[in-house]
Amino acid sequence: MSTTKATINSAHINWDCEGKFNFTTGFGATKAESIIANYAALIAPVILYFFSWHALAWSSLQVVVAALLTLDMIGGVLSNSLGSMKRFLHTDQSLELSWMGKLVGSKFLFPSVHFQLFAVPLCFDIGWSYAFIWYGVMMSAIVFLHAMPMYLHRPIALIVVMISIILATLLASPVGLEWLAPIFIIKLVLSHGVREEPYRPTLSD
Repeated sequence: MSTTKATINSAHINWDCEGKFNFTTGFGATKAESIIANYAALIAPVILYFFSWHALAWSSLQVVVAALLTLDMIGGVLSNSLGSMKRFLHTDQSLELSWMGKLVGSKFLFPSVHFQLFAVPLCFDIGWSYAFIWYGVMMSAIVFLHAMPMYLHRPIALIVVMISIILATLLASPVGLEWLAPIFIIKLVLSHGVREEPYRPTLSD
């Protein structure tokens, strides 16, 4: 029996990373996974603009920055959750990767270079403590998560996510982007940090 491929309770699991690494989808993404990773997040800034941002009298620069942050955060949550990405993020294979692939696959370095929230106090009416607090929460959660046994990773990550949602209602947040910090936590702590089985349509995928 293969140690990298198995069907358990009718779920096909394939850990083999074959082909070329893709920054947004990992290895061997299906067409549906590629669509989710590359296009699904596009609707978010459109919805936010018409239902929220247009009433805030933001400058064009603020709208662009908000849209880019939205695409990055929501797109990152989706990309990191794909089966094709999960099998790369948590593989035991020895892979030949570019520096970008090595960065994405790093459980500590990848989260640590996420300074996007520091663009918020640069462009919006919020203090620098906003970015420092949430970056600190994220990195502390990442370190704590990987110090714990793997079977506790999912519930620990979800505890962190729930606390972040509560904190977002208690701490100062930029108007129109109140949801940004919790999604930042979901992207890096839950979606990137937690190992999930790479479920596939068939064992050969």
